[in-house]
This record gives sequence, structure tokens and C-alpha cells, in this order.
Amino acid sequence: MGTSSNGNGTDTGVSVKILMFGLEGTQYCVRAESTASVLEVTDGTSLADADDPWNAGTITVAGELVRVVDLPRIFGSTSRTSARVDDPKLLVFSVTDDDGRYYGWLVDDVDVTRTVRTASLEAPRLDTSHVKGRLDIDGEEVLWLDQRAIHA
Repeated sequence: MGTSSNGNGTDTGVSVKILMFGLEGTQYCVRAESTASVLEVTDGTSLADADDPWNAGTITVAGELVRVVDLPRIFGSTSRTSARVDDPKLLVFSVTDDDGRYYGWLVDDVDVTRTVRTASLEAPRLDTSHVKGRLDIDGEEVLWLDQRAIHA
């Protein structure tokens, strides 16, 4: 018997591990296997001053270049900066851009990994290419972001 698709390009018969994170009190997630590390951001001043939140700057981590996407400015209030929370985090993904830089997302906080069934993924409430769908986890809505669309 074959598996089916839920229209979001996600196989409905599979369990996957997700990494949850927060932005302005909203919970989001991505596939845990797509992330390489979570880093503390000690000085986000240069990132906060960037004109383009989709390319908020490049930092060097352990000799590797990381292109930063400022998610709080994209998904939240555009006036907010990395100084809005005490300990912002940087999710670093395992994929690189055409110049060999890794992608990193500035986020407010990083939560836990969870295993979910892709069959529980529901369509997003708004039509956007950046959100694969939404999950109900412990009574809370969690938006599953499409990192490929964000990195495009």
C-alpha cells in the first residue's frame, strides 16, 4: 500500500522530528534534520541595523560564513530589532547558498524537538509560500516554515 500526500509536499504516512522556536509569542518549527546548530547571539547590533531583513548580514562561525535572515522583522513587527529579547538565538541550517554561506535565522528563542506525524499537518490559514502548514501541539498552534522558500 502506498503513502499519500497532503498537498504540502509532505508524505502523510511519516513521522518526522521538528525543532520548535518562537517569535513574538508565536511558535514555529522546521525539520530538525535541516538544522546544523543553534547559537547564542552576543551582539546583534549590526544585524538589527541591516536594511534588508532577508539578508541581514553575514557572520563567521567556526571559520564558516553564515548569511543571516532576521525572521522577527519578516514575520513580526518591522520596528523590532534583535535587542527586543534578552538572549536571541541563531538557527544555522545545514544547506549553503551559491556562495558557500550557510543560512541562519535570527529567532527569539529555541524550544524542544518533537516527533510529529506529517498527517497532522493542516493547511495554513493564510496563503503564503513561506508556511508549509500548521500543527496543533499540546493545544497550541505551531506554524511549520518552509526553509527552502525562505532561502530562495
